[in-house]
Amino acid sequence: MAPSLQQVPQDADAEKTMSWPLVFALPGQTSPPTVATTILEKVKNPLWAICKIETVPGKVVAVGTYADASVPPVVRKADKKLREACQRDGLQVAPDSGDYVKFAQYDAIYSMGQRRGEVWIELKDGGHPW
Repeated sequence: MAPSLQQVPQDADAEKTMSWPLVFALPGQTSPPTVATTILEKVKNPLWAICKIETVPGKVVAVGTYADASVPPVVRKADKKLREACQRDGLQVAPDSGDYVKFAQYDAIYSMGQRRGEVWIELKDGGHPW
């Protein structure tokens, strides 16, 4: 399953964003994936006016996993731990990545017990060997 992605600014007054990948390119795929026409039509309905379809370019991210609920202390602790690991391993994070915490939730609405969460930190272009 694709995760729900959330980006929460460090500034408590700023608005968080939530997104759900509809399609994605597989590793090595050169042509962009196609969004189904039914989705593109549905988003035109005024009921869905606050939703938008956005194409996000490929990027390299560092990922740290956690198994607890995605509550602020858990997510921020996992983000801090991943940042420390990136620094230890010589990976350079993107300059603005400290302005927010980005995390992915898998199975959150389908599971009351075991959940899988990940914090994502974008790496700087050229700041990694990939």
